[in-house]
Amino acid sequence: MKRNFIVIDDDRINNMICSKMIGIAVPDSETQTFILPEEGLKYLQSYHNVTSQPNAVLFLDINMPLLSGWDVLEKMEDLPENQKNSIDVYMLSSSVDHLDREKADNHPLVKGYISKPLTRAKLVPFITENPA
Repeated sequence: MKRNFIVIDDDRINNMICSKMIGIAVPDSETQTFILPEEGLKYLQSYHNVTSQPNAVLFLDINMPLLSGWDVLEKMEDLPENQKNSIDVYMLSSSVDHLDREKADNHPLVKGYISKPLTRAKLVPFITENPA
């Protein structure tokens, strides 16, 4: 089954790195990247309305202008349960603030916290633990 990845990060270079790393580690995958969190959120709201869509993995940056990763998560809480359950959220951040990591660890929608940059070494164990 094809894996679907979504990256929401205002850093174009990070999005390019993520796409490249995902493509190497999971060649049979689709990756959507968004530099505007609002567009990424709209995609999440519409994409998983179709029940035939496979689960997606979301890599979500924390510090972004206008809507932070926390704001995106807050809006995701309003999604229907089946949509929330079909998106595995991982915070992907360069934040060194231990409170961000703690908040991610305690958030019900967040499965984990990954420090930037996303590397093959960080991605391969993650994929092994979460098969499609």
